Amino acid sequence: MVFLVKQDEKLYTGKTYRHNFQWYNFDEENCIFYVWHKKEIKLIESKNLWSTMNVFFLKDGKLEVNELTYDIKSWILTACQIFNAFDEENWWFYNFLPYFPTKAVEEKNELFKKLWLNIELSNSTKWVLIKNKESENKINIEDLEIEWEIWFLFGLTVLYWKFENKWEKLSAIKIQLPLFGQFLAIWDEIRNIQKNLQDEWVFIQISENIQWDKHTYEITSNDYELLEIFAKLYLPVENFSQITKRELTQEAIEALKVFVEKEGENEIINKINSSCVKLLQKI
Repeated sequence: MVFLVKQDEKLYTGKTYRHNFQWYNFDEENCIFYVWHKKEIKLIESKNLWSTMNVFFLKDGKLEVNELTYDIKSWILTACQIFNAFDEENWWFYNFLPYFPTKAVEEKNELFKKLWLNIELSNSTKWVLIKNKESENKINIEDLEIEWEIWFLFGLTVLYWKFENKWEKLSAIKIQLPLFGQFLAIWDEIRNIQKNLQDEWVFIQISENIQWDKHTYEITSNDYELLEIFAKLYLPVENFSQITKRELTQEAIEALKVFVEKEGENEIINKINSSCVKLLQKI
């Protein structure tokens, strides 16, 4: 992978600059970034980059995910099994969804049917219960491989909670995961998933909101590689025919090609054409 930059000894300041691009930390001596800002290509020195500017990130090839290896029931089951407890009165283990709105139970059950999942939610005095009618096998999050981590995140999105879209355009996913008590340890696994995806140059953002004893952890992403996978999995429910970030990225790529061609940087065009190009926003 590489950020699209220009190096020049005349830019040397004796300092190293740290930037956070959508949770990816990048350290570099002063250089010039190709930047997409206000629908224009600009050349900005590293020391002058500011928040909301988008830089170009190039990687070799796309994320390779073997679609034939996943079991749709397994990835949703993994997400369903995060919260579990033991009923001492009835002497049985159960899975539940904390802080889940009871009025959304029937709507979610209809969603499961559209995805051909034999899973059912029900209201009770012990939160909203979740039952998988076919399997009780538990899958450990820490044992998941990269593609299973992606299916797991999709399962979390289905449960907690939404695809941000307008008409048939998918712009982002947003997961709001309520954690408390012993379940706070799950957040370490989520961070590990974030790191593993980042190693594949797929980007998710995570944050936390703490209110008294309730911790709400938010996972968001507009990475078009991830969203394209999710859109395909969600097709039985809704057709997301366009991914907003891919469209915006393509617009920026075309403007970049025109810009570098005027500069006579034809090797950059060749590099763009042979790479998976993403726009990463500085935080």
